[in-house]
Amino acid sequence: MGFGGFDHVDMRVPALGAVERFYDELARRLGLTGKRYSTVEFGGASWSEATSDSYNTVEYFEEHVHGRRPLFFGVIEEAGAQPARSRLAFAVDPETLDEWMSVLEAIGARDIERETDESYPAIFFTDPLGTRLEVCARPPRA
Repeated sequence: MGFGGFDHVDMRVPALGAVERFYDELARRLGLTGKRYSTVEFGGASWSEATSDSYNTVEYFEEHVHGRRPLFFGVIEEAGAQPARSRLAFAVDPETLDEWMSVLEAIGARDIERETDESYPAIFFTDPLGTRLEVCARPPRA
């Protein structure tokens, strides 16, 4: 059967308007320049494209990718959602960690902490609603 990697990530937040600008900028800095709006119906788990004035989901993705699935994550508004207890890690170039510290401060990340153990070069932070995230700069495994 095999494992083909992750297809996508859907994050649930109680108020999309409180984090949309944050994720707009984070996604852009990660190279996910595509953005689209959609509506997710939770009861029937249906999905449909939406306009920028009627949506409950924002999807960020790589544009113009050939030969593989584009990287993709979505932020979905769901009443009563709590900040994730797990942590989502975004892979970045090891040489960019200093720049990422400045970027995260500028876009409104909270609780920013740089990992001091050189075997795990990363920066831990939370979004404006408290979801835990990180940028991780480990070199790829052989």
